[in-house]
Amino acid sequence: MEEQAIFGCGSSLNSGKEVKLEEDEEEFRSCCEDEDDLKEREDSSSKEGSDNKLDEFSVNLFFKGVSITESGDSSAGLSGIGVVMERSANVSSIQVQKKLDFFVDEPVADYLALMDGLLEAARNKITRVFAFTDSEILYNQIINEEKLENPLLLALRQRILEHAEDLDAFVLKLVPHIDLERPLLLAQVAVGIVSFPAKGDESFEKCPICCEEKPVQMMITMKCSHEFCSHCMKTYVNGKVESAQVPIRCPQLKCKYFISTTECRSFLPVASYEMLERALAEANILNSDKIYCPFPNCSVLLDPRECLSARASSSSQSENNCVECPVCQRFICVECGVSWHTSMSCEEYQNLPLEERDASDITLHQLAQNNRWRRCQQCRRMIELTQGCYHTTCW
Repeated sequence: MEEQAIFGCGSSLNSGKEVKLEEDEEEFRSCCEDEDDLKEREDSSSKEGSDNKLDEFSVNLFFKGVSITESGDSSAGLSGIGVVMERSANVSSIQVQKKLDFFVDEPVADYLALMDGLLEAARNKITRVFAFTDSEILYNQIINEEKLENPLLLALRQRILEHAEDLDAFVLKLVPHIDLERPLLLAQVAVGIVSFPAKGDESFEKCPICCEEKPVQMMITMKCSHEFCSHCMKTYVNGKVESAQVPIRCPQLKCKYFISTTECRSFLPVASYEMLERALAEANILNSDKIYCPFPNCSVLLDPRECLSARASSSSQSENNCVECPVCQRFICVECGVSWHTSMSCEEYQNLPLEERDASDITLHQLAQNNRWRRCQQCRRMIELTQGCYHTTCW
């Protein structure tokens, strides 16, 4: 079994070797299993074990910090933390996900993740914490009092021990990297890491929205093949959710692809993703009769009945199926779901070939009612007969 330390209530945290209470160690074994159980757990689908015996005041705390440099500058970048606290059966886990306001080295991010986890545990009145880390630096400094020259790490160590001293029990255990997949994913999404290129690939790509060079790990390719950085996509989706414009189209101009929830999960923080799910559920239940404005730079969700009611009290368009979008003030045919087809009934519009349903083609179609106009069968342009026979040649 890996080396572990148990700090009990009233113990001297400056000497981690002093306190190794027999009953606490026995409970820790029941929570975290012995060596044979660990091997069996690694072979199973549940990496952390689902039968941990935890009471309402105890948690298994898995934490991880990540950092990524931007624009090739090793002194600048983004840092984030992820924490998952497992509680007793039938009690939902506690998650902490945060992008830090400053860039730090990854070992420092691990310390900050543990500190935030302990603070969240205190807010939830947790008194016994069984913590798991894959950072040998953090483990050796806290448990073995390994001397480090980094004053920041020394200061963080002292803060962590102060928080742990307020607990009835604090246990820290060194575990394999694979046991921290969940907090790692939370931390990665917090800083915008959405892809995992080949090891050593430090290339950058330009985002078409912010026009900045971003690390390839932060670029997400939608199923429609358009590619953007995760930060721009997060801002874009959050804006659409706040204005109730769901489902959400790809931000590429004229692209009609709707972004899937699976794609959103890869770059949205937990809180933002939950807001998206609620918005989609409300749209499905309450807005089944609603339509989207067909203009790509608007796309707002509309209730045709409200629009028709508003139009009935005005002196604008008199056609039954024509409504005015309250956002962009352009006219829409609710029957056909397109921009209003002037001087053409819905039946006439729907009888048009698909390639002629564009707004400019509709106007030309009106001209074609005059026998002097024809569409070239080769280039599909409208031409006017001014003289000669009806034979045409495409140049």
